[in-house]
Amino acid sequence: MAQDGTAWPGMPLLFAFALLGAGGVSLGGSARERGDALLDEGRPAEALAVWQQALAQQPNSTSLLIRIATAQARLGQLASAEATMQRAVRLEPRNPKVRHNLALVYLKQKELDKALAEFHEVLAIEDTYPTASYFIGLIHEMRGDEAAAEKYYVREVNNGSCLQAWDRLWRLSDQRRAEGKAPRGPDPHHVILFSVAVLVLAGLAYGLRLYLEARRGEKAREEL
Repeated sequence: MAQDGTAWPGMPLLFAFALLGAGGVSLGGSARERGDALLDEGRPAEALAVWQQALAQQPNSTSLLIRIATAQARLGQLASAEATMQRAVRLEPRNPKVRHNLALVYLKQKELDKALAEFHEVLAIEDTYPTASYFIGLIHEMRGDEAAAEKYYVREVNNGSCLQAWDRLWRLSDQRRAEGKAPRGPDPHHVILFSVAVLVLAGLAYGLRLYLEARRGEKAREEL
């Protein structure tokens, strides 16, 4: 996996979501939890062995298949991870979690067209699915289309599901300012002229008020 924050911004996020709400058939806790613990300890090969053994007993578990693909990706076995997730998609083509993880595999392989298509499939199933819009924005940013990237980052921010979307928006804004492309503020001379005009008007209004109060005082004295 590329770790270059410039060429592949946000890529350390890949597969951070794979084990969140995997969906599919429920697992008997032991195999799932043992594999999860092994993966958390940085032992993906052992986690893979545990999950593959469990899969033999539950061949239609998309939850297991997602975990297996995650371990395979950690081990650099991207072709195997892709095949595993394609199998999961065949089992549950309308499961957004399954399609999202296939999209992550494509993104990890730098198959941007395939990844983009899969992320859009995720949104077609569930238009607020967490991080899908973020990764679409990321792909557009990697391709240099900052306007499209911002559109999807904003969409993700509105979903409230991905702090990295905020970070990418700020980075793009900072970059435009550094390049002199950010929207310009008002001209300083115009600000000064406006301020002077406001002060003059305030002075005139105050003078008029004093004049009117003086006239009322004179009229009151005449009536007495």
